[in-house]
Amino acid sequence: MTRTAKNNLFFTISAIILCLAANGHIVMAQGHHATSVNTALGGGGSAYITGYHATFINPANLMISDRDTRINFGVVGGIQSAAGGSLVNIKLYNRHFTKGHTIDTERALLISDEWFGACPLSTSKAAFGVDMVPLGVSYRRDDMAFSIAARARTLGSTNVSKGMFELALTGLNTQVFRDPRKVNFNTELLAFWELAFGFAMQVWQNTERNAPGTMRVYAGVAPKILFGLGYAKMDLDSRLQVTGREAESSVVHNFEYNILTTGNLTDDLTAYYQERRVRGNKDAILGDYLEDSFSDLGGRQGAGFGLELGATFEWYMRDVSLPVIGTGPQILRASFSLTDLGGINFRKNPGNFRAKDSFLWEGLTVDFDYIDEEFEGDFSNYLEYVLEDSIGSDIYGNFSPRDVSNLRVGLAPMFHLGGSLTMGRLGVMLDIGKGINNRGVNSRRFYTALGTEYRVLKALPLRLGLRAGGYSAVNLSAGTGLDLKNFEFSLGVMTTPSSARGGMNLSAAWSGLVFRF
Repeated sequence: MTRTAKNNLFFTISAIILCLAANGHIVMAQGHHATSVNTALGGGGSAYITGYHATFINPANLMISDRDTRINFGVVGGIQSAAGGSLVNIKLYNRHFTKGHTIDTERALLISDEWFGACPLSTSKAAFGVDMVPLGVSYRRDDMAFSIAARARTLGSTNVSKGMFELALTGLNTQVFRDPRKVNFNTELLAFWELAFGFAMQVWQNTERNAPGTMRVYAGVAPKILFGLGYAKMDLDSRLQVTGREAESSVVHNFEYNILTTGNLTDDLTAYYQERRVRGNKDAILGDYLEDSFSDLGGRQGAGFGLELGATFEWYMRDVSLPVIGTGPQILRASFSLTDLGGINFRKNPGNFRAKDSFLWEGLTVDFDYIDEEFEGDFSNYLEYVLEDSIGSDIYGNFSPRDVSNLRVGLAPMFHLGGSLTMGRLGVMLDIGKGINNRGVNSRRFYTALGTEYRVLKALPLRLGLRAGGYSAVNLSAGTGLDLKNFEFSLGVMTTPSSARGGMNLSAAWSGLVFRF
């Protein structure tokens, strides 16, 4: 088999995988709720985020108001976008793909080892997404607090195995795939709305005075209704082997994939299956059936329930008055919270499509009479038909539907431990957290977020942060804005100085228009 044919085969396989997964519309997002404040402070927030945003991070903090206001109201009250992951490695990309190097087999394996590590079973992950809180309001009394907030979200991830990465770089290389190698890929999309109702109250205090030495404990809970807008997932588990010499090599690809869908995508895959497999129309092409598969994305396709809960300890230590820090209370807070518990049941056209097969390629048999008759003697069109239509549809598009009445998809639960210390104009914050699953950019790796804030003239916050762990390398963050007693407008950004180890992250958040009374 020629190298051109090998590369065409790889791209055929890749195109089918991508079309089946989401036809180019995969959207992925950060699981941890982000605001302009905690984005600038390293991405924590369980001990210091207040107002209606506390509904999604730690509802106990609804009882806290550093500005001594009762009502917190936001219009387009928070927009956050993020992109990154270990697969998104800008430093390695620039090192190997922007210098004019020829990517031969030796260099391709070097790149693969630097990107994925030495283990042949390792995988890398990429993520992207946008969260938005179009409306939120919270109300605080002396003994309890309430909130209601809506949030639009996406959660997702794409994971690529080291073998798949090497296939992209080298094609069907007999040196790389002499022994069977894992060539795996999975991707997932979950888009939904949340309507959350927060409640918090004071559960303990050592004194009724609001003076130095006062200690209080707050507890909060935020049940939420979930409206599923769309879901798609694909898992490809395969093993690839290429043997023989370059001109006479044979390819064995044992593969199994599973696709979960809802809405129009289910109908379109079913229609393709009915036309090609049931009616026997060998001219049916999968791509023709996926053109409008996501036109219903945004309509309600499922529903469910979720929950956030947390507790915060607050200690009014003393009053301070220092030249740089200024005057004000010294307050220490410690917190614990669990977020994104729950899931969504998708009942509108849930689908499950599976395929399991073994593809054997031992060379290309050429029928020149058939080429002359059907392709007017054009060999390239014939080869394209064999690789894309025949192999793609007959082998890799040979899936079968399974009966399913409901798809239950969990959220991206996390737990958080946090602390903050404020002294006049100065604040220091620390968070430690861990994802309970790997959905979206949720990661079972621990993360640590450290931030500091200094207020110039009490109205202009200067924020810096550092984040380590989680789904990317070490991140630095910064932010500022206008933070008055009755109004907030602020920005925060986070990025990775060096993505060589752990991958890239780039995040930005805007507060929207927030009013306090």
